[in-house]
Amino acid sequence: ATDVGGYALAYSSPAPPLFDQIEKNTHALLPSGAHMVSGTSQGRLLTAFASMARRGRVLEVGTFTGYATACLAEGSASAGRAGDLGAGGTSGDPFVLSLERDRRAFELAAMHLSALAQYGVGEEAAAAAAAGVGGAATKY
Repeated sequence: ATDVGGYALAYSSPAPPLFDQIEKNTHALLPSGAHMVSGTSQGRLLTAFASMARRGRVLEVGTFTGYATACLAEGSASAGRAGDLGAGGTSGDPFVLSLERDRRAFELAAMHLSALAQYGVGEEAAAAAAAGVGGAATKY
């Protein structure tokens, strides 16, 4: 039997620090749904798919805590840059439209995606995401 997951991880780019923090926050605050986080290999695949989207536009149904949404946003942004959308027209800018019905997951995703928008996907974003949940001592 082949270990497809191990193979995918071995040949995928490592997840940026923010994504690791999103996964940690999800396990800490929404442990009953933590299995729904995409994880590194699926996340990197989503980033690649989104980077191929026409003009960087993506529809996601089910944000949960924002891991896959952040991956899609990362890819969408690179698709938008590659597509040369023109001078400042916001209607042509890349974006991810995502929906979530669970209020608790939505609030955690909003905090994660705010860190992404403000700091990118690096260490500073991960620190902001960690600090954002620092006051949330209770599991949902």
